[in-house]
Amino acid sequence: MLKLSNTPFILEKSVTNDQACLLLHGLGGGVYEMQLLGEYLHQQGLDVQGINYPGHDQPVSKMPASTWQQWYAYIIEVYQKLTQKYAAVSVVGFSTGCPLGLYLAASNPIQKLVLLSPFLAVKHEWYYLFRPEIYLSSIFGQMIDSLPRLRLPIRDKAMRQLAEEVAFFKTFNLISVKSAIELINIVKPLIPKIDVPTLIVQSLKDTVVDPAGASFIYRQLGSRTKRLHWLQESDHIILLDRERESVFAQIAAFLK
Repeated sequence: MLKLSNTPFILEKSVTNDQACLLLHGLGGGVYEMQLLGEYLHQQGLDVQGINYPGHDQPVSKMPASTWQQWYAYIIEVYQKLTQKYAAVSVVGFSTGCPLGLYLAASNPIQKLVLLSPFLAVKHEWYYLFRPEIYLSSIFGQMIDSLPRLRLPIRDKAMRQLAEEVAFFKTFNLISVKSAIELINIVKPLIPKIDVPTLIVQSLKDTVVDPAGASFIYRQLGSRTKRLHWLQESDHIILLDRERESVFAQIAAFLK
């Protein structure tokens, strides 16, 4: 029976493996977003590690405040330990895990990079009047510290229910959201300097991030080997949605 967990994991082969994959989850999410992919990659012969960032690692209903500097400090610590054990380390980032992965790749040797539903901008609907980021930087954004988290952006109802049972938070912390946006602004100018082979996967029906971010990364990347694949039926959390099996297969083929 399929079951999700928000517990960090390390999946290793009994035989010596020279390649590992580090999985980076999204803002306000957790390692449960990456679990099924991790299990699939492990079955395909890769060693994988899934982590929860600081501020995302406690089972509380209200999301604590944390910053991208804290997330990245832990990521680089885990990455460096992996490089001591493996000849090559690849990174798979989801949502906010994408700018974190790009920032890592800008100054560290990464074998391959996979970016899933990359968060470069919040999805902007016409009736918002202004972009959501503007509201966050306004007086309104200074007056409140969190927003309620509605249902998880997964179109597969059964998977959404499983994910909601293990997801920690019922709110989004706005300090953390603004910190993620700060990281995006730092990362954008670095993208042309990144020459790591990269696979980008984005759904056209994403209700959380602006799909145009995937196109921006693809155009700006300095990589000579880069691919952009569009999904048609999934929402934001594509690793738990309707097209997840095809996404898993694409990622495994790209990494191997």
